[in-house]
Amino acid sequence: MVGAPVSKVRNTMFAAAAFALNAVLAVPVRAQFEPYSADPPTRSVSKDERALVIDAVLAKLRQFYVYEQIAKEMDAAIRGHEAAGGYDRFADAARFAEVLTRDLQAVSRDKHLVVSAAAESTDARGTSGSAATTTQQLTSEEPTPCLFVNVARLAGNVGYLKFDAFGSPNLCADTAAAAMTLLAGCDALIYDLRDNRGGDPAMVAFLSSYLFAKPTHLGDIYERRTDATYESWTLPFVHGPRLTEKPVFILVSRRTFSAAEEFAYDLQMLHRAVVVGESTGGGAHPSESFPINAHFQVTVPIARYVNPVSRISWEGRGVEPDLRVTELLAVQSAYREALQRIVRTSTSPIHRTALQHQIDKLTDVIDAVPPSSQPAVSDSSAVAKTHR
Repeated sequence: MVGAPVSKVRNTMFAAAAFALNAVLAVPVRAQFEPYSADPPTRSVSKDERALVIDAVLAKLRQFYVYEQIAKEMDAAIRGHEAAGGYDRFADAARFAEVLTRDLQAVSRDKHLVVSAAAESTDARGTSGSAATTTQQLTSEEPTPCLFVNVARLAGNVGYLKFDAFGSPNLCADTAAAAMTLLAGCDALIYDLRDNRGGDPAMVAFLSSYLFAKPTHLGDIYERRTDATYESWTLPFVHGPRLTEKPVFILVSRRTFSAAEEFAYDLQMLHRAVVVGESTGGGAHPSESFPINAHFQVTVPIARYVNPVSRISWEGRGVEPDLRVTELLAVQSAYREALQRIVRTSTSPIHRTALQHQIDKLTDVIDAVPPSSQPAVSDSSAVAKTHR
């Protein structure tokens, strides 16, 4: 596997662990989020090029889109808009791509289906491969930063890990293993995925493997193109110790998407984690990018995820949290729940007193937020039986 030496990564992660999260926990906080530019540079598009793009996009959808009938419905809808002159006034390439995407998603309700325009000529290659290797969100062939933002051990021996992408294990396995090694020995774990937009399903399996003692079936991906189903399982070997008996909490928001949703949903269905926060984005279809010409490409959902427990996925509806709270209080709420789990198993009166003091401080912060911002637990039974 490619990456920095584990020792070097571990030293870097230890430095990150010194970050004063306890100070942050004293007030409601929003997860770090850098919005994408709303006004990318663009170019003009002619009537003939618009027609070419529409023809090529619809051809790719008929050939590859995961649901053949919906591909036909999108074809009919777009042809209707085109015949009515619905795209004639869009001479700006980016705006045309945006409107075409909107019309396609109006039929499919599929957030992974996107037509995009580039200001400059793009590489004529698209990503390729089966659904087993195609990433759900980060489909570029260029190296992707691993985006492990922070790892820390909170008071009460609760581990905290924030990462904003599921990078390929080929690039990020060392970083992920170093982070999990730092969290070994914690009495509970919090994964912060509020800003995580997805990535490689292989990293979902890689990180999930630390949480199970034996091989566990996580999910299936059915690909229309090959008429094949690919199974995802935890790995038989991990770098460092496993954390199989520790309570796990996963923080999510409306921005949590794709492979990040898979991680939360898989562990939720297996009763291995409590999901805390807000409903997620709702994108469960692995996708592949295809070039249209030098200036346009279309990202086509080519497969669908099926959970072996629920037999469905989160597509179009998102992952519903077990503990529904505003994302401003997601860290505090999960942290308090983790400490409450730990205090119930502690045999030391001094330790229990210290834990209860921390719980009381977190409760003060949570209670200071208006009740309207604190929805009730969406499934109290799920929270109760997870790690019971």
